Amino acid sequence: MAADRTIFSFIIDNDPAYVYEGWHLAHSLIEHCGGPSSVVVQCTPEVAQDRRAIFRDLGCRVLEIARFGDGRHCNKLNQLENLKGIEYDVTVLLDTDMIVVSDLRPFLSKTAITGKAVDYPNPPLATLGEIAAATNLPRLPVIVPTDALGGETYLANCNGGFYSVPRANAEKLSIAWRYWALWLLDHIEPLRRVGKQQHVDQVSFWLAVQHMGLPFEPAPSNVNYYVHIEGGHRFFDPARPVALIHYHTALLDVLGRISPKPDSIPAGVDAVTRANAQISKGFNNEVFWDMRYRRFPERGSGVGSRGGNVAYKRELLKQQGIETASSVLDVGCGDLEVVKALNIKRYIGIDQSEECLRLARQARPDWEFHHGATTEIPVAQIVLCFEVLIHQETEANYHKLIGFLADKTLGSLLVSGFSADTDAIRHNGMVFFHESLASSLRRTGRFRNIQFIGKHTSVDIYRCDV
Repeated sequence: MAADRTIFSFIIDNDPAYVYEGWHLAHSLIEHCGGPSSVVVQCTPEVAQDRRAIFRDLGCRVLEIARFGDGRHCNKLNQLENLKGIEYDVTVLLDTDMIVVSDLRPFLSKTAITGKAVDYPNPPLATLGEIAAATNLPRLPVIVPTDALGGETYLANCNGGFYSVPRANAEKLSIAWRYWALWLLDHIEPLRRVGKQQHVDQVSFWLAVQHMGLPFEPAPSNVNYYVHIEGGHRFFDPARPVALIHYHTALLDVLGRISPKPDSIPAGVDAVTRANAQISKGFNNEVFWDMRYRRFPERGSGVGSRGGNVAYKRELLKQQGIETASSVLDVGCGDLEVVKALNIKRYIGIDQSEECLRLARQARPDWEFHHGATTEIPVAQIVLCFEVLIHQETEANYHKLIGFLADKTLGSLLVSGFSADTDAIRHNGMVFFHESLASSLRRTGRFRNIQFIGKHTSVDIYRCDV
């Protein structure tokens, strides 16, 4: 379907992992499925304004969505109510832990609701039958296979990651979906007995379609391709590309990439490779590090601030006079794993990640912290900037940060970065621009001497005196 009025909607809350996933989902939709105005990001009330702003800056439509029912498992259905004021032919409701790798629109219908059958029989046929009887459903729909091999379910019991809804059916579906979700929350026992309470929105969608007799067409695996479990992808159409990967948050590794389960379908393996390339291309320091510090606090800032590097850097900083300096500004302070044990007189830490600043404040509540490198940040006798320049997304950001460091240094700058190009750097998905750090520092004209003072892992450390 060549749709020019298709919109795509998903929900984020304040969890840094959801913001990270939503950021990459939005980028992938813009790349493959039309302009940014077709992407609707629905934010629960607690989502901070600066988080909403990153999606507005992409050109997405940003709405606030009220929580529904129990406030946990049924929020997705409220999207349809929020979309009433937008003109569209078809809306696609997505889970946030998904990423698009080719155009979804050819798979959509303007006349029927679509969704892919559940991966496994969740909930079991017997439970669905019990619920259907309690709701006086006149007759059960046909039994169909699940997407993973070996299971069965009823038609329109879909994996909730992807629903496509034509405008003509949206109002009826919304009313019925909301009604049956509230009914299920009040009659939760059949789902509770089998440990499937989290499927209220999915089962209430099924009830809404069946009770209203809404037109429904099953979708292929191509538009909801799971990679978090091993299975056969029974409904995969090999004549068409994988369009949408459903990966689940637990599969994100410490670099923010998707680490899938083994897959016997080459097209699926290739789709994950393309998805990870997109994630690298859309890297954003702020959303990445918020996710990283929340999900992988033990890894924190990375290998440069863990293991033997901690003791090495602490000793180096002491040798460079950090404990006798009148003031210290730490640009990209992270979680303070290196400096928190040092006796620093006046310390100010700044970072783009609110999540790492939360950890830093817990570690040293007596120190001062700020979000972001603003002009109001005071100068300091010693400025630190370790393993920050290497992650700048653009050449302009790289040189802007070096200029900021130079401007804020009263005495000495201690900074790390790359001195030469290597294969490891070129293949690092978190490195985007680099040049000889010593050359970059000299170009500022700010420093009378630039001295190599140490090295760890792949970076060199310099002392620069104004």
